[in-house]
Amino acid sequence: MTTDQVSREKPSHAASIDLDERRWRAAEHAYMDEPLDAVPTEQVRCSSKGRPWHGMALWHQVAGNGDLYIPAAGKHCIIVRRGPSTGLMQRHGSASHISRWNTGDIVLLPERTPSFWRTELDRDNLHLDLSPQWLERVQEGDDRPVSLRSCFGAKDPLLFQMVQLLMTALDDNSSMHPRFAEGIATSVAVHLLEHYRESTPQSDRVALLSARQLRRLADLVDAQIGEGVSLDAMASEVGLSVFHFSRCFKATCGETPHQFALTRRLDRAKSLLVDSRHSVSEIALATGFSSPSHFSQAFRKQWGSTPSQFRRDH
Repeated sequence: MTTDQVSREKPSHAASIDLDERRWRAAEHAYMDEPLDAVPTEQVRCSSKGRPWHGMALWHQVAGNGDLYIPAAGKHCIIVRRGPSTGLMQRHGSASHISRWNTGDIVLLPERTPSFWRTELDRDNLHLDLSPQWLERVQEGDDRPVSLRSCFGAKDPLLFQMVQLLMTALDDNSSMHPRFAEGIATSVAVHLLEHYRESTPQSDRVALLSARQLRRLADLVDAQIGEGVSLDAMASEVGLSVFHFSRCFKATCGETPHQFALTRRLDRAKSLLVDSRHSVSEIALATGFSSPSHFSQAFRKQWGSTPSQFRRDH
């Protein structure tokens, strides 16, 4: 795990938490495929239920700070604190921790792990639930077990940004195409395997991609700039599994394949804004963005101004 991507977990300590033993035993012996089903419906402000986001669900929980006993579920759960910093008591299986949960920090609860939650302040959290099948898919060719460790609270800018992107799509009712969700789910799965996998004694040395392979990838991204190129397609182009490709690419370029493709799309968009008379909406579509709002958000983050402002200044 590298400190530029994922911070170490904030100081916390194992502790004996005063639980209702009857409720905890019930959580230990119960099971639900979907974590969302374990939460009262009045606590769910919005969710991606009904969208074609196969094997992935996003939901926003807003509720009081009463104790929660959650049964084991069939998904890996990423929980992002959206509200103000709060004290947090957690139990994941047999491990109990007490720590500070700051705005934007993530907690990771692996699949099939019962949990207990107690916060000082009301709940205002984003939940991203991911099927283990996504991790199995991206690590094709790797014989190591697909097992994640709990994270009781850490800064993880990349995971936070992906959850925020999905939340934006949910808020403005865009990105309904299944390929949008597949791209995010694949990226999340690769990231989880790279940074939250249970440690193994095997070597972590990573091979670098050749200049020829990088040129082929750039050509592939440019050729499909309007549709967007999937991580699967990029990995296939250089003959690697998705997981090994993502690790090799990051080791070679210092950025993820998603960031690389996004930068090339935004470079193309910048050229179109200067050299063409197409509208901002047309340029967004031509460079593979699902909506003008997504395009404007990404463009401003990359170049420091909105597409319209950039066009006026150039």
